[in-house]
Amino acid sequence: MTFPIETEATIKRRILEVCQSQARTIVEIVRELALMVDSVADRKGKATKEHYAGMLKLIEENDKLRTTLLEEVASVGSLLISREDFLLLMFRMSSIADYAEALGFRLMGATERNWKLDKRHIERLSKILSMVLTEVTRMKETLHSLSFDRDKAVELSRVVEELERKIDTDSRNLEFEILSGKLSVNEVLLLRDMAERAERIADLGVEVVDLIRVLALTA
Repeated sequence: MTFPIETEATIKRRILEVCQSQARTIVEIVRELALMVDSVADRKGKATKEHYAGMLKLIEENDKLRTTLLEEVASVGSLLISREDFLLLMFRMSSIADYAEALGFRLMGATERNWKLDKRHIERLSKILSMVLTEVTRMKETLHSLSFDRDKAVELSRVVEELERKIDTDSRNLEFEILSGKLSVNEVLLLRDMAERAERIADLGVEVVDLIRVLALTA
């Protein structure tokens, strides 16, 4: 008995579905991070811990999806011409999870040490993370649109770029406010580090949609 050989289109569709699942998980990771920042701003230590635990659980899910994707790509080998683009897409999305976890770890550390971070700056960071959440949500929608409308994917990618530019501006303004304020050295270093990580997540969102555009052109 002979079995039909999968076409590249079938393989690509299956791997795209794994990437789309990963994108949904990434959005939920960033959502937990945004809620975590809100909890820190409201001085709700218990909620902060709960959202951090939720984020870590989602990161485990992301790791499993990454393993699945690597195994899928390895199994099809040269049958998938765009395999490198899919791998880069997966690694970029995983980097978003890494930066989110690093930011959350710092928030958790400050909470456990009872650091009273400047409320005004944390609220500004919260607004930035809210925009980051919107951006990665649009990133997810861009990836999902590849399944039915490549032109829509390109259109949505422009929305992600616009959001990223706004996030960059707000993050850099926050950094200057932090440096100009009368804060302790520890607080300056921590707040500035978190603002930079939030900006980096936004940058990675654009890198992801750049790869989605490449996949749209080669689909």
